[in-house]
Amino acid sequence: DGQSLSEAMQRHPKAFSELAISIVRAGSEGGFLEEALERVAKFTDQQAELKSRVMGALAYPIFLSVFSVGIVCVLVIFFVPKFEALFGRLRARGELPFLTDWLLWVSDTIANYGLLIFLALAAVVLMARAKLATESGRWLLDRWRLRAPQAGPIYRNLAVSRFCRVLGTLLSGGVPIVRALKISSDSTGNRVLADAVNKAADNITAGESLATPLKASGQFPPDVVEMVGVAEQSNTLETVLTNIAETLERQTWRRLDMLVRLVEPVMLLVMASAVLVIVVALLLPMLKSATAL
Repeated sequence: DGQSLSEAMQRHPKAFSELAISIVRAGSEGGFLEEALERVAKFTDQQAELKSRVMGALAYPIFLSVFSVGIVCVLVIFFVPKFEALFGRLRARGELPFLTDWLLWVSDTIANYGLLIFLALAAVVLMARAKLATESGRWLLDRWRLRAPQAGPIYRNLAVSRFCRVLGTLLSGGVPIVRALKISSDSTGNRVLADAVNKAADNITAGESLATPLKASGQFPPDVVEMVGVAEQSNTLETVLTNIAETLERQTWRRLDMLVRLVEPVMLLVMASAVLVIVVALLLPMLKSATAL
């Protein structure tokens, strides 16, 4: 119907990502559509491989966490209440240990108000999803993604690497830098970073270099900004941007592998601590009674 390929793809957001649309748009405007489509295929394959690696690494920790949470829930809901009558006299005399009293309270609360708690949590989740569907909610989510402990730097590096790769591809295809920045801003997948890139494009129009507004935004790693500044002075921006993207990806893979390997022992430690708290809470009154005898 006269639309460009990128515009036609944009009508199907569930089938084509923003990154794929941005690269195809750049290829159409720069006259290197074939190379752009090959780049989309490579990016899609990389993302699928990353998702597969992450899910494979998290499969056992997720199973372990679900199984452990189920065991703890069974203990708290069905096993702990059987001791309430046994500990009733200690509670009446005010001699029941605080940890045991707290565990019995948790068990009673879940048994009596478990359905209401579940409905309240479901309502909170639905309200959060509705909030995140708004523009302000998406901005809040994107800010949180960049600031999240441990995961934030990984997410930021991946977003910056995508931006650098797409921008380098556009510049090597002859697209003017201001137009290339406007197109590549969508490839970050983050509204905060995209806004910083768009402001950089406006500053370049006013005669500034690319590194200056990127540094002023505070959203890009300092070493990346420094390399961009040096590349602008040496007129090798396209090559340096590609090298930055590859370096950030390698660093991110290593950091992600380390983070995933830490998940399993952390989950084991958390669930073992939960079970230990239950056991200690049930044994304390018995030990106290035995000592009194």
